[in-house]
Amino acid sequence: MPSPRLLSGSLAHLLSDNALEHLRAAGIARHAELSTSPEGLRGLLTRRGLPVHEALVSLEAQAGGAAFPGGRVLGAACFLRACPSLRLRDLPEITEGTALPIYGLPDHLAEWESPFGLMSASGAISLFDAPFGPVPAFSSLEHFLEVLALAPLSGGLHTLRVNALCGETLAGLVGALPHAAAMGEYTSGWIGTGVWVKELRIALPDGRDWSGHHGTFISTEHTDLLVDTIDLLLEQGFRLGYQGPSSEPQPGEPLVLSFVDENPELGYRTRTRVNVWGRRHAYKISTQPEPTTHRETTTNRPQSH
Repeated sequence: MPSPRLLSGSLAHLLSDNALEHLRAAGIARHAELSTSPEGLRGLLTRRGLPVHEALVSLEAQAGGAAFPGGRVLGAACFLRACPSLRLRDLPEITEGTALPIYGLPDHLAEWESPFGLMSASGAISLFDAPFGPVPAFSSLEHFLEVLALAPLSGGLHTLRVNALCGETLAGLVGALPHAAAMGEYTSGWIGTGVWVKELRIALPDGRDWSGHHGTFISTEHTDLLVDTIDLLLEQGFRLGYQGPSSEPQPGEPLVLSFVDENPELGYRTRTRVNVWGRRHAYKISTQPEPTTHRETTTNRPQSH
């Protein structure tokens, strides 16, 4: 079996140095068993009675079979093989016409059990998380990957979600500059020194927010910067969410601040308590389920830290 090929090598001519660096560092590779040739994909689509979009064929040729953290795969053939029963009638309807799954968990496709990216004939990518969506999100494969790999694809990264569209303001606070390749109708991105900010304006048709795809997100490994930002935002009354490493404090470590993430993931009704412990240069963040009867987001901030 051929060795996996790094996705950064296949797309070196299309993506920014920032995205390529993060894809390379994460070891995102294309696996032959998860992809097929352009001719093979055309055959799969034709036998199913599905449209043969050239944008889809191009995606498969350039990036098919790329495996991402969490078991998500980028491509087309992997989804067709994972769901042999998939037919035109099974696909969600979008205004741009028929769109096919190109990103997500292949094993979940039969029942649409988790979020998926869908590509239409134009190459634009929509997001769908049954029964919500699909909604337009990215103009092209390149745009999708620039936003996906704006920050390092690392489990050690702390990501703060702000339930507001305030990317430019927050980027100014942390010294991040606009990243042109991530700018689009529904997205904006900024890059600083060890910090990345993105604003996602991807909303459901009825106007409801999509917690993982709507708001402003700050990612960094620097906990001092993160805690300073959290403190300021809580003081201003913003609602926040958090994803990243969680570790329990040592006995005697002081509680610095606390807030409730009211919607950590679309589709879940759980609420998560996020606590920051310790002292400057040695903060720890812990998360735990919040009782559903507690309806108010509370904060606990010291005078200084």
